[in-house]
Amino acid sequence: MPVASNNNAVFVADTTSLGEVAQEYFTVVVKDSSANALDIDGNTHKDGIVDRVLQGIQTRGTLRYYNITTTNGTLTVAIERANTWEDSDPDAISGTPTATAAANLQVFLRAMGTVKCRASSSSTSDDASIDIGGTTVAVVSNL
Repeated sequence: MPVASNNNAVFVADTTSLGEVAQEYFTVVVKDSSANALDIDGNTHKDGIVDRVLQGIQTRGTLRYYNITTTNGTLTVAIERANTWEDSDPDAISGTPTATAAANLQVFLRAMGTVKCRASSSSTSDDASIDIGGTTVAVVSNL
């Protein structure tokens, strides 16, 4: 059985190409409107705040990878295809579009404001309201 190789992977600042498909990497820090990073440890379950943030990201791109650092609210995400959050479709972004993908994604996530989600894995409805209005997004520049 042949072994798959990733010898054609190309690493460039914020974009990685695996074969024919480019991916962009971002660090998302989930923060409240007062810029306090959220401890999202208890919200990694289905329909918790992590799911809601990831669903928001996927409105403009295919999420290929994510990693969660729960105690400081940090998500590292890889979005398939380069420029999915660029200004090619500014009407799809809440707020005023900006020039860069990271800035557009940040504007979008902040505009989500207070998000309804499930407080725990045993919740049967959206019984929590979590403020993510201070969320920050940056390009991952070192892979």
